[in-house]
Amino acid sequence: MKKSNTVVNYVVVAVFLLLGMAGGVLLWGGRGGDLSYLEMACSMEGKSIDCVDSLPEWNDGLRFYDSTLSVTGDTLQSLKSLLWSYWNIQFAGAENASSSQEVVFPLQVLQNKKSGCVGLAWLAMMVAEDRQIDLQPILLPGHVFLRYGIQGQTSVNLEPNRRGYAYTDEEYREKYKAGPWTGLEFKPLLARQLVGLATFDVGNLYLKDDAPRALKWYRLAEEFFPEYPGISVNQNIAKER
Repeated sequence: MKKSNTVVNYVVVAVFLLLGMAGGVLLWGGRGGDLSYLEMACSMEGKSIDCVDSLPEWNDGLRFYDSTLSVTGDTLQSLKSLLWSYWNIQFAGAENASSSQEVVFPLQVLQNKKSGCVGLAWLAMMVAEDRQIDLQPILLPGHVFLRYGIQGQTSVNLEPNRRGYAYTDEEYREKYKAGPWTGLEFKPLLARQLVGLATFDVGNLYLKDDAPRALKWYRLAEEFFPEYPGISVNQNIAKER
């Protein structure tokens, strides 16, 4: 990772921690809880909230999506083609799925073409938000997948780490039956909650070797997703180091 990106991200965290939720309002353009995935992606990188407007890779991708949709009329297939063919986002691998900010933060995922489940889900939700696609991130124990459509009617699950493979809910329950289950699973995540998971993942990067830095990211994650019990668990581990 470039040193400048690391410094910028650290400044974002520092401002948020100093000002609390008031700092969050400043960082996210005064929008309070009404945060867009696009704005949060830019702000997390220390950029202006409309930074994607000047990103050729992003804008070319949206044009590809629009063109594919106009030809096929298939929203789901057009989205999958964008993510896994045109952008060709690759799974970073189980050992590397949360190994760096490059696979967690969506603008870096777009640049480096590698992701874990959270990074891919955040990028996909940016597209869904911009193009009004009925897509939702869904939580599992230690994992996130995407759901297209309305659950129980015409919904299709998309596995971020397998190029959109459609596991059923039952297959996911079996695959992740070991848990830990929190009661939040199989429920759509809010934008702030998904971003909270991303910052939680970043905190985990530093848990072993830099506990004070991990705690800063966990505090940020807690602001976004206070309902998630894993944050307090890892905070306690970091405090003991």
